[in-house]
Amino acid sequence: MIVSFDLFGEITAEEKSALQERTQKFQHDQQCMIASLDHDPRKRTMAENRLIFHHKRHSQFTVPNRLRRLFSLEECNRILEGCKEMSCSDWNTARHSAFATTDIPIRNSRFDYLIDQVRDRLIPVMANHYGFHPTRDLEFRDIFVVKYSADAQAGLKLHTDGCLLSFNVLINPKDEFDGGGTYFQPTDQTMASEQGDCVFHGAHIMHRGVDITEARGICWSGLLTLLIQLKKDGTGSIKRI
Repeated sequence: MIVSFDLFGEITAEEKSALQERTQKFQHDQQCMIASLDHDPRKRTMAENRLIFHHKRHSQFTVPNRLRRLFSLEECNRILEGCKEMSCSDWNTARHSAFATTDIPIRNSRFDYLIDQVRDRLIPVMANHYGFHPTRDLEFRDIFVVKYSADAQAGLKLHTDGCLLSFNVLINPKDEFDGGGTYFQPTDQTMASEQGDCVFHGAHIMHRGVDITEARGICWSGLLTLLIQLKKDGTGSIKRI
C-alpha cells in the first residue's frame, strides 16, 4: 500500500501537540541539567560553560557593557602614532567579506604587544561577566585596529559578529570627530566612548558602527576591535544528570 505524504502540508493538531510536548520535555531536562551544575565557572567544564552561556544569551546577555579606560591616554596615543606611520598598503580592506573594514591585524605586527594587555586586563572581566573560566575558556579569533573616515569608510552596517564575544576600544580623543559610536538594536541606543574606553558585548547582538560625519585634526578615528571565541574543547564534557 502506498501512503501519500505531503511534505509541505500543515501538521495536524495531534502532531503539533506531540511536538510541543517534546519541546517542553527537552527544555525541562535542559533546565534540570543546568541547575545541577556548579555555580562557579572555574569548576565547570568548558562545554558546561558554553551550554549555560547559550542558554542565557538571549535573555540575560542582550545589553552591552562598558569598561572605562582599558587603555590610558598615553597608551592610546602610542597606538595612534603607530597608525600614522603606516602606509596605505598596510591597511587591509578585504579580510572580512560580509562586512568589510579598513583594518590592520594586530598579530605579528608592530601592535602585537596589545594582545597581552587585552588578555590581562579585559579577558578576566568578560569571562566573569559571561560565566567562563578566566584563563582557560576564551581565546582571540581576530584582533585588529580599524580605521574610519568621514570621506572613506565612515561606519559599518547593522550586523552580528561571527564569534562568541566582541569588544571595541576608542583610540582617538572623542573631540576629534563628530558622529561615531556603536548602535545596539536590542536597546535602541548608541554607546559613545571616551578615549581608551572599552565597550564589550555578546557577538549575537545586532549592532552597527555609527558613521563618522566630520573629523578635526586627524582625519580618522581608530578602534581596536576584538573577536573572541571558545578554545577548542578536547576534554571538557557536560555532566549528564
